Amino acid sequence: MSEFIQGVNDKIIAKVLEQDNKTEGGIIVPDNAIKEPQIYCKVISVGELVGETVKPGDTLLCHRNGGMDIMYKRSIYKVLKYDEIYGLLKEFNEKA
Repeated sequence: MSEFIQGVNDKIIAKVLEQDNKTEGGIIVPDNAIKEPQIYCKVISVGELVGETVKPGDTLLCHRNGGMDIMYKRSIYKVLKYDEIYGLLKEFNEKA
C-alpha cells in the first residue's frame, strides 16, 4: 500500500486526513487557530513490532503535535510510535 516508505520496528506511517476548517457561517479557520489537540490519520504502513492491532487502512486518533511530520506529494504524513496512538476509530467519514 505504501509506495514510498515502510514503517520499521514500532513505527507507524500514517497520512494525516484533512479536517473541515470552515465554520457553519462559511468562515475558514486557520490550522493554528484550531483548538482540538487531536487529528485523524489513515495508516499507510506499520513496522514489524507493531503486531496485529494496527493495520494499513485503519483510521487513527493521535495528538496534533505527536510523531514526526513528513511532506510527500503535497500530503502530510506522520511517523508515529505505537504508544503515540490514542485509539482506532471504528467509523470515520473521510472528507472527499
